[in-house]
Amino acid sequence: MSEPEEQALAPIDLEWETDEAPEELRRLILFQACDEWFGLPLEWVREIQPLEGVTRVPNAPAEILGILNLRGRVLTLFDLAGCLGIPPGTQPNTHAVVLDFADPEINVGLAAQQIAQVRGVPVSALEPPPREGSLGVLEGVFELEGKVVGVLDLPRVFARALPEWGVALQMRGAG
Repeated sequence: MSEPEEQALAPIDLEWETDEAPEELRRLILFQACDEWFGLPLEWVREIQPLEGVTRVPNAPAEILGILNLRGRVLTLFDLAGCLGIPPGTQPNTHAVVLDFADPEINVGLAAQQIAQVRGVPVSALEPPPREGSLGVLEGVFELEGKVVGVLDLPRVFARALPEWGVALQMRGAG
């Protein structure tokens, strides 16, 4: 059986052709989950951790991959496939993107197959998400090295996956 083809983004030093000022850049962390590329606004990311020691939780919803110990605190690890109702990825998850919520008691992360980079993306490069298939969880999309990257609207992701959490999941950067 052959190994699945790696879909890594090359280390980036590409220049966007734009006259925009730096303050018009959207700073995103780019990562792969469910075999797709996503961008997450950097202000919502506390840290990136290697994915080790995940414990499955019996009878947990499909959105929850498991829990792990992060410096003595329990981190609930979410799977985007479960959150979005899409097929899981073919590659294993290797990292946890630890999210930065306004409530410090909420310790949550997203599982990622691969972390690519932090990237400043010109606001003008962001296009509206497609009406079909985006599930209302994308702020926009852009193309990078021939790959489409969907910029996640994290409050909508969690509202779709766990509506009972509601306003408890306000992000630090979300006003």
